[in-house]
Amino acid sequence: MTLGLRPGNPAEPRHNDPGTIAVVGLGRLGAVLADRLAERFPVLLNDSDPAVARRVAAALSLPDMDQREILSAADTVLICVPPQETEAALRRLAALTEEIGRRPLFVNLATSVPTDQLPELNVEVVGLKPVCQFTAVALGLKTVLVTSAPRRIGLLRTLAADLGEVVLGPEKVVGPANRAATKVALKACAELAAELAGRGLPTDIVRAAIRNVLVGTALDYPPSDANPYTRSVLDEIAAEAKAAEAAPAGAVPPEALAWAAWAERPVSPGGVA
Repeated sequence: MTLGLRPGNPAEPRHNDPGTIAVVGLGRLGAVLADRLAERFPVLLNDSDPAVARRVAAALSLPDMDQREILSAADTVLICVPPQETEAALRRLAALTEEIGRRPLFVNLATSVPTDQLPELNVEVVGLKPVCQFTAVALGLKTVLVTSAPRRIGLLRTLAADLGEVVLGPEKVVGPANRAATKVALKACAELAAELAGRGLPTDIVRAAIRNVLVGTALDYPPSDANPYTRSVLDEIAAEAKAAEAAPAGAVPPEALAWAAWAERPVSPGGVA
């Protein structure tokens, strides 16, 4: 397999070209991203567990390498390790760049680890936070990815062109948004499963109702008034809401204000990373 690795020292992605991409961390998201990105870029794989690396590499027909080899060949390195391991992983990789003499661009995908809270290292690290989970990426559903690095947004948009839209914004809003959506989705699934099981429906019908109707409706949100079935359900929801006692308005959560505050921040002449 010809990888088209770019020679040169030190590593530096040219303009908006991510070059050869390494995925470090081959859990569910890392493996899916590697698979999707390999359609457009040379992709290299690395995981702290050699058995995981071999299994994913065999499944995707992509090369797995140790971290020294990764840094010697890659121009852009995606950090897809668990959030609690992100800082330690970056420290190890940064130390290796000193020994090797190449400094690829590092991309932090951990939604709960804001890039500006990572320690100062001798490498360039930018954030790219997907508003999604791995199943949506695997299914090819377009999403929004947030970065607070305007100087690299062209490269990140090239990198993620098949994944969705990359927008400038505060990274810290993505983690809470993803977690809130996950909680609501799990609650809805559990409630629907309980209701349908209580009606005596078999497990396969319950599962189909969750995966195909509940999820399908969410994918179609906001619903179109042209759909009479959806319209009737909306009318039913409105009637139930009108009959229920109005809940008192709560305080606006800090996350809801983050985007506006970020947009109004002062920007230095060199921009922010």
